[in-house]
Amino acid sequence: MAELPDLTPRERDVLIALCAPAHSQSVFTEPASVREIAGALVVTDAAVKQHLLHLYEKFGIEGNSGRRRVALAKEAIERGVMDLDVPASTVLEAGRQAFARKEWEAAWRLLSEADAESPLEASDLEKLGEAGSWTNRQGDAFPIWQRAHQDYQVAGDSERAAFVALVLTIHHVARADFAVAGGWYAKAERLLETLPESYVHGHYAFVTALFAEASGDWAAVRELGHRIYDVGCGCGDADLRAFGLTFEGLAETHLDQVVHGTKLLDEAMASATAGELTTFATGIVYCRMLCACLDLQDFNRAGEWTDVILASGPPAGLGGLPGDCRTHRAAVLTKRGDWEEGLHEAELAIDENETFFVPHMGIAAREVGEIRLLRGDLNGAEEAFVRAHGLGVSPEPGLSLLRFKRGDVDTAANALRSALAEIGADRLARARLLPAQVEVVLAKGRVEDARAAVLELEETAERYGTLALAAAAEHARGALELATEDSDAALAHLGSAQRLWLRVGARYDAARTGELHAEAQLHRGDHDAAVFELRAATAAFERLGALLDADRTRQRIDGIGSGTALSE
Repeated sequence: MAELPDLTPRERDVLIALCAPAHSQSVFTEPASVREIAGALVVTDAAVKQHLLHLYEKFGIEGNSGRRRVALAKEAIERGVMDLDVPASTVLEAGRQAFARKEWEAAWRLLSEADAESPLEASDLEKLGEAGSWTNRQGDAFPIWQRAHQDYQVAGDSERAAFVALVLTIHHVARADFAVAGGWYAKAERLLETLPESYVHGHYAFVTALFAEASGDWAAVRELGHRIYDVGCGCGDADLRAFGLTFEGLAETHLDQVVHGTKLLDEAMASATAGELTTFATGIVYCRMLCACLDLQDFNRAGEWTDVILASGPPAGLGGLPGDCRTHRAAVLTKRGDWEEGLHEAELAIDENETFFVPHMGIAAREVGEIRLLRGDLNGAEEAFVRAHGLGVSPEPGLSLLRFKRGDVDTAANALRSALAEIGADRLARARLLPAQVEVVLAKGRVEDARAAVLELEETAERYGTLALAAAAEHARGALELATEDSDAALAHLGSAQRLWLRVGARYDAARTGELHAEAQLHRGDHDAAVFELRAATAAFERLGALLDADRTRQRIDGIGSGTALSE
């Protein structure tokens, strides 16, 4: 058997990772892909390809076909490369293998043990830091990332030192430690000034895009998306290409280019769910896709991709959802009517976000309040809304609807007016509050205020074109027509709204629209149709667990039977 050629430490690592599938298969048919090797070693695809070129030369693998990796792996195994890599023979190697399999708890435990025995090299410290991040050990992970940064600087690897500085920037932003984040961002910027363009410049643009996103500068986000994508294409980095598509798509949805924007987001999600991206990149792409869908109220798209990524499991990179992704998923579940699961996800998100992404704690708390309100737990809802407010997140429109249910119509109307004024011109943000605004001001008899809100909601629905926005606009228009006693117009709009809500899968909203549809039937004198509609709404409320709503519609049915006036 021929001996192995003289290999550098990194070439040895790449060769071992290339042949790793032979450990888990009785018949070795396909070596690890470039992407799999890069993920296992925490390097770029481009770096792996460069090492493979050197290995092809050292092993005498000629040609340019895509089967050179197979030939290299077979030749390496024949020469005894497997003897260099006895699985789990050392704690360090076992930790590396656990990391490659995305077994985060095992990776954290084993790599921590190895580090205690002998300080890890910078590349292994990165693995340990990432394992800490994915097991909600952010406080423990920070000093590990800092050690990796320092070791890279000592070794003169400014490129990787800059990359780790950007990782620390992201994690400190997530913890709302903005001054510390700014310091690491500045360190990365200074290190990159003297380096030729590489994948790290793409990640620098990615972090810059996060800052632009936070400030609402969508034109800048779009341009940075282009920049990230171009760098990703230039260096063969799948994460960067997906980041570029994601941020350009997210920006386009906010700049009235919804069709193009969602197309880009879908393309990025296809890469994420196919397992082409690292765990972190998968989480970022999924989170931004959900953010865009929730802003647009495109619950169908959000639900479809959520189902796919959960079914994908570890191959997609996420063995479980991190706290920020879980927060957004809870909102999707709420709209679908899966309130029990949505509440569980939201409450779990609050706990996880305490270490993962602090700003989302308030959003998760608001979601808890929304679900409790729907289920008729008014005191529990109020407690959650107060918590959301204390965490810097507006509890509207839930808090105003809570006050409305308690009969405090004036306070609800004033709070909604203030909240809309604070939002300003952001159409999508305003669209979340406008349906509640219509309901509350109509209860006060302020028809012209309701008409203005309905017109704005209709304009937003037409501009962005999603089913849920169209359903909300149709419902609001039907409520307005009913208030002005045009029952025929009300029936047409409410019927349209109900069909749209059912297409969205929003069972609660469909039942609420059906309840209003019954009132329009009564105004037209069709008592049988009204009772039929109310019975259907009652059954839907009962299935969902909307106890107060079910009680109200049952009482309404009883009132119709006893001749109770409509206003009652």
